[in-house]
Amino acid sequence: MTGPADPPFGSHALPAPMEWLRRLGAGVGTWGAPGRRAASLIRRIVCLGRDDPFDVEPFPRQRARLYPRDNLSEKRVFTAPGRWDAAERAVIARAAAAAGQVFRFVDAGANVGLYTLAARATAPRGFQGLAIEPDPENLRRLRFNLAASGAADVIVAPVALSDRAGEATLAAAGGNRGEIQLGAEGAGLRVPTRTLLDIVREAGLDGIDALKIDIEGHEEPALAAFLRDAPPALWPGVVLIEAPHGADTPALALLRSNGYVVAERTRLNAILTRPGPHRAAAGAGKTQGSLDGQA
Repeated sequence: MTGPADPPFGSHALPAPMEWLRRLGAGVGTWGAPGRRAASLIRRIVCLGRDDPFDVEPFPRQRARLYPRDNLSEKRVFTAPGRWDAAERAVIARAAAAAGQVFRFVDAGANVGLYTLAARATAPRGFQGLAIEPDPENLRRLRFNLAASGAADVIVAPVALSDRAGEATLAAAGGNRGEIQLGAEGAGLRVPTRTLLDIVREAGLDGIDALKIDIEGHEEPALAAFLRDAPPALWPGVVLIEAPHGADTPALALLRSNGYVVAERTRLNAILTRPGPHRAAAGAGKTQGSLDGQA
């Protein structure tokens, strides 16, 4: 939902010469180390003397209002979308191609929705998305990006994932809004918690073709509750999960113990697949909305 703080998409578009330069950075950013340095230089030039945000099209047919100065993902996508988590997005594209009439994608720890938009851009047929994000500012940006992209096929869940319904404290953001996490009891914002199974069922998903989960260290309890209580038809066919630098995290061990196989490792993530048939018949796409009734 947009409001006085969110003027229409395009209000923060770059002047044509700067947009041309930004797109140039998006191209050269794929050229290895020299390209990365060039894209970084171009980003500094484009941002010089201008305040966030910037309205761009990071992926085909997807629009986003980016704030590159306080969110690492938004910063990387701003001038180098082709390099941003390229291996992970290739896996999502393959899952989308292998899906039935509707590609069912769950983005747990959605941040501002860039993974959801990237997944939506790859869906060759229908798309049914579920974006889960508890932080109010990230949630505001997420909703704006979905609305700007016409993503009526994405449900938003404004809650934190946990192993039980209740409340938890959300730690204050530091220099990177993508690293907000649930903290111990004490100072901070109180947010509602829900289980993944409850959220998926309320969203009307009858299966998950791909799950991206990045909830800053709370993946293991959230997944343990889901794998314990969810019927196998709801288990995701592909899981992308944070496991930096080859770490064998508790969540990764949990997935392997439940039959998932590590198919690929990237610098920051592990990609796991579930052998054998897993897809249930896809239902009709949902209308964009939110599990709290907000669009």
